[in-house]
Amino acid sequence: MKILYDHQAFTVQDVGGVSRYYRALLDHASPDVHSHVPVVVSNNVYLQDRRHTNHSAFFPGQSFRGRFSFMWKLNRLACRRALRRGSYDVFHPTLIDDPYFMHEVEDKPMVITIHDLIPVLFTEQYPQTDVALIGRIAQRANQIIAVSEHTRTDILRLLPVSPERVTVVPHGYTPSPPPRTLLPEGYLLYVGTRSGYKNFDCLLQALAQLVRRPGLQAQRLVCAGGGRATEAEQDRLQELGLTQHVQFMGLVQEAELAGLYRGAAAFVFPSLYEGFGFPILEAFAQKCPVVLSNASCFPETAQDAALYFDPHQPADLAQQLHLLLLEPALRRQLQQLGTLRLADFTWAQTATRTRAVYRAAQDLPQPVLL
Repeated sequence: MKILYDHQAFTVQDVGGVSRYYRALLDHASPDVHSHVPVVVSNNVYLQDRRHTNHSAFFPGQSFRGRFSFMWKLNRLACRRALRRGSYDVFHPTLIDDPYFMHEVEDKPMVITIHDLIPVLFTEQYPQTDVALIGRIAQRANQIIAVSEHTRTDILRLLPVSPERVTVVPHGYTPSPPPRTLLPEGYLLYVGTRSGYKNFDCLLQALAQLVRRPGLQAQRLVCAGGGRATEAEQDRLQELGLTQHVQFMGLVQEAELAGLYRGAAAFVFPSLYEGFGFPILEAFAQKCPVVLSNASCFPETAQDAALYFDPHQPADLAQQLHLLLLEPALRRQLQQLGTLRLADFTWAQTATRTRAVYRAAQDLPQPVLL
């Protein structure tokens, strides 16, 4: 079976969860699956070894990745040529941002992966999102992979597709490099961007309550990967009396991020919505206790290996953190449960289940576009 992946995730991301997902599918494919990725120019770190591509890098770290960049145009042209040659059994675009392939794929089977429907659910934060286009691409797909049951439910609720075309295939976990210590242990950790649905202010309000409670350790928060503090965030910290309690790390390398998880008293994920919640697995791998909002996919992903709170109630989060920080036995229990839960997520299993989806895409009749 020949699978054609396209360039999009590997063009727009130098590093990131989506392109890492596709690299894992390439690495763990069964012997009868032969994959092709027609990428001409890319700075993506997961393609650096060129095991699956024959591409060139171009000034790594520079911004040449936009939809109208020369990098995008060259790679899209290469993908169009591969689609027109037709020497593949299933086409799997790595993103659905650009509909260039809709007229090129013709009657060949197509599979798409939907990691989340955040741009559809939070349109005020993503005003450029073409919701109708997402619906047309989903409708054209022979099969859709959803990364969680929660995402599958949203797909069936929000997009014009039938249930038999949507299959849940969770992510696996890629072991990180050996942790590199950056800070003394004993802080709360937040990872990723902080705006909008990420609900970061709930965590700040909870922290403001914690710092007023005497005798507690870990009364500081470290934020990794989401950039430096904005002016609005600095004002908010001052308003809450947290200026000396929050540290912004900006971009960190994988080994450094692993070290931050390893040294944290707890990883906190207050988001209102996620498709899967991959940082949860990263925390589990470093034996970091996890505290999650009880929203979206989080209970499905972590199950009993985390503490949960109402994301609209900062006092609830503060209470859960207070409990965790005062109870060493609870922290050890969460570490053990996290290790057990992590074992349920392997890329080998993800690749095997994805192969079954490819087979189903070949067997199902061509979708009828409305």
